Amino acid sequence: MHFMEYDSPVMTVISKTADILLLSALWFICCVPLITIGAATTALYYSCVKAVRRDKGYLIRDFFHSFKLNFIPATLLWLTFLILGILLYSCFIFTAALSDKSLQFFMLCIYMFLSFLVLGMGCYAFPVLSRCSMNNTGILRFALGLFIRHFPSSIILAALVILAVFIMWFIPLSVFVLPGIISLIYSVPMERILSRYTPEEQRA
Repeated sequence: MHFMEYDSPVMTVISKTADILLLSALWFICCVPLITIGAATTALYYSCVKAVRRDKGYLIRDFFHSFKLNFIPATLLWLTFLILGILLYSCFIFTAALSDKSLQFFMLCIYMFLSFLVLGMGCYAFPVLSRCSMNNTGILRFALGLFIRHFPSSIILAALVILAVFIMWFIPLSVFVLPGIISLIYSVPMERILSRYTPEEQRA
């Protein structure tokens, strides 16, 4: 039967689905210590693009290769964003207690803008880390530049991240499926952007 052949459309869909489920499980397991979320996310994106989208390499090997290679910079990046997130959350709590409504509205607008800026930089930072060799300061600057230069795409990427977090928060079992799916969708606009700034040999 032709549909059971290895390169048939049906078998391709089954294979890709299995890869997505495996990636989601690997991401969740590697995120359990929490401090490793950055490294796991970098590895998820790298292996999704290389093994799932482009059929190059081996999924598990590529995942853990990226995880180990980028562990320290990805962890530092994750802690940076985590600290910024905690600070901004504290600012929101403080602002909500203000009695001056005009000042409260003004401060909330500022903190909402800063929150979106941090989220936007985070959307680019880990995919950039999976692809480029530069220090974290350089990655953050590059991520900020990409966020501003490709603002329409940045809105889409931020919406995907928010949607993924929202679904996984309210449907915990989705962590075994959703990360791989979102990463695959996420890579479509992201790869279009990154391909303009990275040489061929640095592409996943």
